[in-house]
Formats: sequence, structure tokens, C-alpha cells
Amino acid sequence: MGFLHNESHERSWGRGRRRRHEEYLVSNFVSTASFRPPACHERRHWPAIDSRHGLVLFHTPKRCEDFVICDLVTYDRWRIKADPACRRIIWNGRFDEDWGDYEDEDDDVTWNAAVLCAKDGCEHLYCHGGPFLVALVGSDRGRQITFATVYSSATRKWSGMISVKEWNVVEMTGHNAVVGNKAYFPCEQSDSVVEYDMGEQKLSVIGAPFGRLVGAEGGLLLFATVLKPRLHLHIWSMEVRPDRTTALARRRIIELAPKLSGYAFLDVSVVGFAEGVGVIFLSTKAGLYTVELSSSRIKNMDRERSLGKIMPYMCFYTREWGRLPTSD
Repeated sequence: MGFLHNESHERSWGRGRRRRHEEYLVSNFVSTASFRPPACHERRHWPAIDSRHGLVLFHTPKRCEDFVICDLVTYDRWRIKADPACRRIIWNGRFDEDWGDYEDEDDDVTWNAAVLCAKDGCEHLYCHGGPFLVALVGSDRGRQITFATVYSSATRKWSGMISVKEWNVVEMTGHNAVVGNKAYFPCEQSDSVVEYDMGEQKLSVIGAPFGRLVGAEGGLLLFATVLKPRLHLHIWSMEVRPDRTTALARRRIIELAPKLSGYAFLDVSVVGFAEGVGVIFLSTKAGLYTVELSSSRIKNMDRERSLGKIMPYMCFYTREWGRLPTSD
């Protein structure tokens, strides 16, 4: 139906020594069909973290809750407060009582999160109103640990925090993937992914192929990268076995050079993947492109902007639902 992305903005206020400067994120929804969700107006201080199974996970640092889960079709929303252990992670700076804001964030602490439907036997075509999970995984480089916890909408509670002695840094803006009851998060400084088994409450770090984790397809993890100078898009799939060994297969190589303008060659990167329809998003100097893996068809989506992380919104939709609320 469309995709979400975050844009960086900035503002200044005050005078002299009391002048302050703030950078903040605004989440945006771009429709790729006739669907125009009223819940998708621009949201300041609502960066989108993840989108899956008809749900979007927003981090809402300026509200009394820490996260908001939103169904963009029905406009159902669920507000979540982090437990004390989580709050120390997602607010990893100190609180300035004079200004009522957090500052001096600890760069050693990084985190990422995934949202997923938790309905038993669900095929994820119509997940509206069902239970969901939020998996939060992070790392503390100073303490050399990787940690995780999961929130259940059924119990309205977070699980106990678990951790392993690992120095890998979780990438805060990376794409995650979900296969069954396991969530996968890329590491920033190594070709590895963190596997969080939410059912067994176990954490593992697994070696990954050269490429960016973009999602999952058919129960396999999918990795993609663009190699220069010939400008080929390489796609790999990886199966993670119960004994933590992996099976890697090269899925496809797509030549981009004949189908992209010369200006686009200057900077090409993989920024998203639409699971279920096999579409890769590429950000270039000439705008945003999509690549269909089945046909190798390349299409320009936006000629004006090169975008960062793209989070496709996939959901079953029927017009018969009629008009929905338009704002908070």
C-alpha cells in the first residue's frame, strides 16, 4: 500500500548562552496505491522503527509513553511504556531538569526493535486487532553485552531482560527480520546478525554474508548489496538451522547499469524490501527506485529525493470499511 520513512529536521530557540539547538525526526507515509490512510499524517518526534503484519511501531520520546503501535487501516493504536530496564536503554542519556529534556546520550548503547503479529496460525493477510509482540534488542559496547526483551500485548508486560557477553553493536537504523518466533537484527561493525528467540528466550550472534539484511522471504533471511563498478544488485538467502549453523545461497544477480541514469551511479544503496511481493528499494542520487526480483523490472518511485531506511506497509484492505478518523 505504501512505505514509511523518517526525515531529519532541526530547530533552534533561546538566546545567547541559553540558545539551544535540536535535531528531530518526522515520520512520513508515501502511498504507492490508491490507499490514503488518514492515520499517516506527518508525525513530529514519532520516528517509525518498524512495519510488519499491518502494524507500524513508532518511538514516541515526547509523549508519556515510549512506543505507539498503529494499524494504519483501522487506526487502532496501542500505547506502550517501557519497563525501567528498557527505559534506561532507550533513554540512554541523562535528564536535564532545567530544560526538561534528555541530553548527552551514551554512544556505547544502541538498540533496535521489531513489531509482529502474535495470533496463532495467522497467515498475516488480515491481522487487524489481534495480539502482537514488540521485540527490543540492543547492545552496550562499554559493558560488552547484547541484551533483549519482548513485550506482549496479551499480558501487557515486558519479559525479563536477558543478555549475553558479546561486543557486537546493534545497528539502530538497520532493517530487522522475523522468521517464526525469532527476530533478527543486523550488527553495525561486523557481518553478523543477532538472533533473538522470543519463545525460548535465547540470544545468539550469527555470521552473515557480505550484504545488508533487508528482511525475510519464505522462511529465509534475505541479504542484498550493490557492487561496483559494474553496478550489480546481489541477493543472497540464508537459512539458520536449529544448531545455529547456516546455509547460504545466492538467489539472484540483477544488472542495474542499463536501467539507471548515469547520475544515479554516483551513490546507490539498498534501503528496503517489501516482503511477500519481492521488491527491493534502492536509494540513488537520482531518486528512489524499486527492483522486482522476479522480473528484474526497475521503476523510479521518486525523482526528487534519495531516502534512507524504507519500511513498506503491507496489509489486506477493503474500501467497504468507509471513512476513518483523520487525526489524534
